[in-house]
Amino acid sequence: MIQHEYLFSRGLVRLALFGLLAVVILTGCHRKTTEQQVSEQPEQPVEQADAKTEKPKAPPVDPRFRQTFADATRAEPPPDCRPCDATSTGKSTGKLYTEVKNSWDSIPLTGEDGKLLTYRAIIETKLGNIEIDLKPDIAPNHVRNFIALARAEYFDGLVFEGIVHQSAPDKPEIKTDLVVAGNPTGMDDAGIASLGSIGYWLKPEFSDQPLHEEGAIGAIHGEEADTAACRFYIMLSKAPNLDGTSTVFGKVSKGLDVVRTIATQPFKPDEQEEGYGRPLQPVVMEKVTVQIVK
Repeated sequence: MIQHEYLFSRGLVRLALFGLLAVVILTGCHRKTTEQQVSEQPEQPVEQADAKTEKPKAPPVDPRFRQTFADATRAEPPPDCRPCDATSTGKSTGKLYTEVKNSWDSIPLTGEDGKLLTYRAIIETKLGNIEIDLKPDIAPNHVRNFIALARAEYFDGLVFEGIVHQSAPDKPEIKTDLVVAGNPTGMDDAGIASLGSIGYWLKPEFSDQPLHEEGAIGAIHGEEADTAACRFYIMLSKAPNLDGTSTVFGKVSKGLDVVRTIATQPFKPDEQEEGYGRPLQPVVMEKVTVQIVK
């Protein structure tokens, strides 16, 4: 009897052990299956706590500051106006024309923020340097033209070919004093016939503002308003009679005394134009460079 009870108790223990083992196996299989399912699920992107903010958009740019070379120049040349083949320094005008045209769109007038860039031109002479602050807000195409010519080294070696001391025909009390430079043929009369061009002529950018004052830089044009090109003048007096009829695109910021010295050089009066003289020993623009002022 005792032996029977012992065997019965032993059987219960074995049954309990088998049950426990089964539970452990099933639990382990379930856990393994669960871990496998979790690992097989694709990773979910972690949301950023701080979302990236969009950069503020630059303000729209005035279309005047993005005109193409074709937009800025006249389609047909002035009558009887053929540019010379080479400048007085031996540079091919055809090559210079191509350089100016190709570099036109690559000259920015505004920064990434939409604000106008400040350009400064430096004219080196034996008498000293003349620094000019260019004004794209007044005449963007004439500024871009001057920069393109300077980068093509067009001005290097050319001269201040004219000195003007004139009185207004209807108002003799108004005196106009200025010097002229940038003629591709230097002292050659052919430069007047071509209006100082190397193959293109700019449309005017006149302003109603009183801009013709001492130090102002303007573009020389012929009888037609859209015939300015490479020649420019530097004012040494006020000339309200020129406001609204000639394009001003800059102003001397340093070296106005150099300009005054140039204006006092000995000259030969022009027989065809009263008050206009040609220097006997013209001052050379040894080098003209343009830089962005930060």
